[in-house]
Amino acid sequence: MLRRIGDRQWRITPHIYSEIVQEDLEFWESYENRFFATKELHQQKSESFTAPSPTLKRVVTTTSTPTTPSPWIDTCFKIFDSNVTTENGIHEKNILEDVQQSIPQPTDDGRNIFFHETSCLKKDGIVRLNARQACAIESAARANPEWNVYVLFAAPVGFRNRTTQPILDALLAYPNVHLRYVNLTTYANDTPLKEWMARGEILRSQYMNSHLSDVMRYLTLYKYGGTYLDLDVIVQQSFEKMKPNYAGAESPQYIAAGVINFESKGHGHELAEMCVRDLLANYNGYQWAQNGPGVITRVLVKHCHTQSITNMTQHCSEHFTVYPPSAFYAIAYWNYKQFFEEPYLKSALEALNQSIVVHLWNKLSKDNPVWVGSRVAYGVLAERYCPKVYRSCGHVF
Repeated sequence: MLRRIGDRQWRITPHIYSEIVQEDLEFWESYENRFFATKELHQQKSESFTAPSPTLKRVVTTTSTPTTPSPWIDTCFKIFDSNVTTENGIHEKNILEDVQQSIPQPTDDGRNIFFHETSCLKKDGIVRLNARQACAIESAARANPEWNVYVLFAAPVGFRNRTTQPILDALLAYPNVHLRYVNLTTYANDTPLKEWMARGEILRSQYMNSHLSDVMRYLTLYKYGGTYLDLDVIVQQSFEKMKPNYAGAESPQYIAAGVINFESKGHGHELAEMCVRDLLANYNGYQWAQNGPGVITRVLVKHCHTQSITNMTQHCSEHFTVYPPSAFYAIAYWNYKQFFEEPYLKSALEALNQSIVVHLWNKLSKDNPVWVGSRVAYGVLAERYCPKVYRSCGHVF
């Protein structure tokens, strides 16, 4: 199994393979939920929707003619009927504010931090974040109190009257944290991705939620400028003194897409547009990494005039910085258990001492429990950098 990035073919590593297997399982679970919800919502069969057989590969449409969006949009990212409130659900008026219309708006000075939550809509429509996601958000807000931190939900979620989740209460204690909704039907308007989004291409992806996150991070940075962060990080240092326009190498072979910064104007915006247009030209719904790390890597191969990731970390250009792995990915994915085992506490903290952001490799690590108060690296970091969330999450973080 090979994937192509730039002009070279790279063999899929065990890490990437495990992510693909996990994403495939999640696709079919998500697909099953969407299919039966669609069947329930659309009693009469829609001529525009035929359920694909699990035994057959799905073909990604490449036609330039706009098509009717798939009924999946009604089940995964459904806009609530303003006249309907279910017993366990929420009314449309309680949905989070649309980020395109809400106050405060992202600012032109780049002091914006964005997280994207692209899970499908649950039946009750309630906002949900787990403790580790909330920790990432709190750590960013604490380290950057003068920056606005936006958590953007692709599904139209909200609260009934008040949050009943202590984790969210803890998170919303920060005045610079803003939970917002992204209307997928209008978000790409006035961008190069307008027609592509209107065709519903993303809804046919084999890894839809992951690929939607890929699309949204580049689209958001194109629209507003600022810093995108994955939801499985801990921010240790302020971004205030960092020169704008940067990303980080995961290893000598890969540039990752978990931390990306572009200015809203000038060279940063030009690079963000290059990423959006690369996504438009090279999107592939079958390949997990094609649309995330693949985009930033291909763009930087051109911009930095080198295919060597090591050379990029030494010098990319006057207008863009590629940080070495120690900045954002100091503990590699194959060593992720160092975050969860007490014997590694000292060495893990030493390895992360100078890191700006710590990446926790959620796809691999999510099933590793952290008992509150235990002396494992993840727990120690959480207690230090997201204390409100850590104290409110119960016995297990």
